[in-house]
Amino acid sequence: MAKTTKKLPISVLYAEDKASLRKKYGGMLKNVAEVVHIAEDGKAGLKIFNKEKPDLVVTDLNMPEMDGLEMIREIRKRNKDTRIIIMTAHDAKENFLHAIDHRVRGYLIKPVEHEELERQVRVLGREIMREKNMDEQLHRRHEAEKALKDSETILKAVNYASELFFKYNYTTQSIADVLKRLGEATEVSRVYIFENFEDNKSQTVTSLLFDWTAPDVIDEVDLTKLKEIYYKDGFSRWVKTLGKGKPIYGNINKFPRSEKKLLGEMGLLSIVIMPIFVNNTWWGFIGLDECCRPREWTEAELNALGTAADIIGAAIQRKRVDVELLKLNNELEHRIQERTQDLINEISDRKNIEELLRESEEKYRQIFENANDGILLTVEGIVRFINPKIYEMTGYMPKNIIGKPFSDFMHVDYRDLIMENHMKRLRGEDVEERYDIQFIDKKKRLRWFEIKSTVITWEGETAILTFVSDISDRKKTDDELKKLNRTLEQRVQKELEKIRKQQELLIQKSKLESLGELAAGIAHEINQPLGSISMGIDNLLIKMQSGEITEEYTKRKTESIFRDIDRIRNIIGHVRIFSREQYNTEQEPISVNNVVLNALSLISRQYDNMGIDLQVKYSSRNDTTLGNKYKLEQVIMNLLSNARYAVMEKDKADIKGYEKIIKISTFANRKNCGLIIYDNGTGIPESIIGNIFDPFFTTKQEEMGTGLGLSIIYGIIKDMKGEIKADSKEGKHTRLVVTLPIYKDQKEKHN
Repeated sequence: MAKTTKKLPISVLYAEDKASLRKKYGGMLKNVAEVVHIAEDGKAGLKIFNKEKPDLVVTDLNMPEMDGLEMIREIRKRNKDTRIIIMTAHDAKENFLHAIDHRVRGYLIKPVEHEELERQVRVLGREIMREKNMDEQLHRRHEAEKALKDSETILKAVNYASELFFKYNYTTQSIADVLKRLGEATEVSRVYIFENFEDNKSQTVTSLLFDWTAPDVIDEVDLTKLKEIYYKDGFSRWVKTLGKGKPIYGNINKFPRSEKKLLGEMGLLSIVIMPIFVNNTWWGFIGLDECCRPREWTEAELNALGTAADIIGAAIQRKRVDVELLKLNNELEHRIQERTQDLINEISDRKNIEELLRESEEKYRQIFENANDGILLTVEGIVRFINPKIYEMTGYMPKNIIGKPFSDFMHVDYRDLIMENHMKRLRGEDVEERYDIQFIDKKKRLRWFEIKSTVITWEGETAILTFVSDISDRKKTDDELKKLNRTLEQRVQKELEKIRKQQELLIQKSKLESLGELAAGIAHEINQPLGSISMGIDNLLIKMQSGEITEEYTKRKTESIFRDIDRIRNIIGHVRIFSREQYNTEQEPISVNNVVLNALSLISRQYDNMGIDLQVKYSSRNDTTLGNKYKLEQVIMNLLSNARYAVMEKDKADIKGYEKIIKISTFANRKNCGLIIYDNGTGIPESIIGNIFDPFFTTKQEEMGTGLGLSIIYGIIKDMKGEIKADSKEGKHTRLVVTLPIYKDQKEKHN
């Protein structure tokens, strides 16, 4: 079957708190229904429902302000027949039960396929259209029946007139009787007949011939004024309309001003003027007045009165009696045919309703048979029926369980609980919504079931509908989780230790990378004292060969050589300690000035060789903080490495007059101490400055770094209870400030 793409002439309310889902499913609904209202929660949805009265409601369950079930309850208070589809991500049995209670027609679990939602909307849409068509036809039928009843009453009077005219011809008495019958049938104030004629100037004039007035109406009309009325005196419209065989009718206040004058003097509120034709010539008219209340004239009444006018015209023109009677009979036959067709349509509509009921029953049967939970119904504790899932869960065939007490299949420890809750429900008392029991299956095995029950009416009897879930696996899993939780803390400590070791490895890796960069500078620092040692030994040898060596000279030279050796030993020792893994994470009081001095001892020569003006300024105040001096030294090395990279990159641009400058200064006050590193290099773009401390974030080329440096720095500073902030202007400068808390020993605190 080809997919239907035509929009249905229905209105849909879609309530969903998630914007992405409103866009997704709202767009689909707009392709299916002509009118779609979208609400962001249940409260807004209810407001739209009260205002727009949609045909179909599609709603989520879990929403702020007012959830879907609350909205559905309020909707059901206002309209019990509105069709509702629920879409929810929570396949909870209580929600499904509430859906049944509120006669929800669709229950979909998210994510919902477009095709399934469209299918359900179109099925319900077609039902809505059929019901609307049935309501419209029923309304038309009622209107037709009322009109038919009214017209039948009038037609009886018309038939009376026909018989009267047939028997007694057109006489004053027969006309009086006919007008009386018409007046009583239509329940009007006055009925009359006017005849047209022309005066000696060929002007059309009309005159009152016969009239009847209801007994409860006071007739104060001056009949002399009605004996000669010129149409040209305000009634020209009547000539055109009545001359064409059309009636004039309605409330007087809607008539032209020229007609209101005379009609108002007669005390009229509503009027019907039906033209009378004799031998195809406009002869005059029959009129009906209503003086007590405004009245709307139905088409059936107009048709019946038209028939009366025709009969009167036929009576006047006796030769046309047979023709007019045949016309009347034809009209009656046509009405009978219409009524017969209405009855045929009504029978067809009833068949459609029966088909809809069968479809609805089939849907609920499929839900019952294919439910994921076991469902059983008990009356007075006896099982009446079960769904196939019960058989799958217990192994009991329907013949083994239906007709027996439900408690017979429970473990003996739970039978009293089952019966107690059962009786409380029947008495209307509060009962725990759901609870766990042990059930004995066909193979005599104990299984854990979770049950949820509710009281319903089934075939006129009070019954209990119970939903059953097999939770044996869940119980087993819970036991296993309890065992796992016993060792959870131990496993967490192991994982934390792994993370700590990984962080130490990252720091060590960063140190080794820094030493790799500083290799040339360290070699230069060592070569200088080596050269002095070599020269001192050469001088000693020369003095010894020439015999000019003295004890004082030898002592002075050897002291100088040993100082250079100590210098080499200190550099190598510092590098060895700096590069080794710092397993001892204990913190100790350290001086920021000393740490900066040690770091510069390794790199200052290298920066001089690169033509970088490295400006250093030390604070003279107490700059002691608590931390690991080698990790803080690593921080300084990494920050200076980044500053060096920035100024060297900017130098590649060959900017006239550009000088590579890096400034490092320490500071201290009563609460904090720290250091500031400034460079006039490439700077950091404003768009990424917030990400520079993220792991693996770098603007360097792949071979220039991994992006771990600043994230390691950030971690080290946080461990020391400090903070690091960056301030930069792209293309101009970068300024990094490391702030650490001042350390005061216990003696200072007591003082």
